[in-house]
Amino acid sequence: MTNLKALTAVIVDDEPLALEGLKLRLEKIPEINVIGEAQDGDQAITLCQQLQPDILFLDLQLPGLNGIEIVQALQTDIMPLIVFVSAYGEYAIDAFELNAIDYVMKPVNLGRLQKTVEKIMQRVEPKHNEAEKFRLLNALKETSGISISELEDWLKSDTPLPTQFASELVIKNSDNEKIFLSVSDIRWIDAAGDYMCVHTQGETHIVRITMKKLELELDERVFKRIHKSTLVNINYVQRVKTLRNSECILELGSDIQLKVSRNYSAAIQQFLESKQL
Repeated sequence: MTNLKALTAVIVDDEPLALEGLKLRLEKIPEINVIGEAQDGDQAITLCQQLQPDILFLDLQLPGLNGIEIVQALQTDIMPLIVFVSAYGEYAIDAFELNAIDYVMKPVNLGRLQKTVEKIMQRVEPKHNEAEKFRLLNALKETSGISISELEDWLKSDTPLPTQFASELVIKNSDNEKIFLSVSDIRWIDAAGDYMCVHTQGETHIVRITMKKLELELDERVFKRIHKSTLVNINYVQRVKTLRNSECILELGSDIQLKVSRNYSAAIQQFLESKQL
């Protein structure tokens, strides 16, 4: 029915045979894990405080506090879902006024309990799914740097996952026309004074921008600095040649070789080794 782990339950009944029968039936339902049993009101309250079960299966007629009084005594922030189990139908209205999820008449059979569990899962699963959604969104936020609100908007759409980094660079060519250049096509970038030379397969585009500003627009997990004036797209690196002076050469195919300066060599080597299978 669900991928949720089994919900914990405490069962309460002053009749040992009824208690054992309820436990045996619940043990046949994989969504429920019975973690405690009680035969009177005080013991039931103590178990709930200690174990904090998800569900409390509760008889109404008990020594000392009755079932309704137990629920009234348990009104806390960590309130289990209440299922009353009784041989008396006249208490049902009072039970549902306490927001009980179900009222099961004795003698209890497995089929009736399964219907109760279906009700419980309908109540629990949306909350679980919402919590799981928030956990995943928060993990995406940490890895992508995108706000939770943006990620929630993305979930409602059919667009690719948004990113805080640019997916395109807008470049003006010699005719003053705008070119939309996909960042994934960029092989490497090097500085030439106040300009950046952006290299793709077979083309070089000139952009008037500082290296520092351009670097902020690009995903640092993809574009690695190999020199104070050079960035390389790691996805295009095909081979690394180590030199004697702690420097190395990155080959981007047979046509391009880029030298990694000594200051960046160790970091680049470590990063590339982390990507090895």
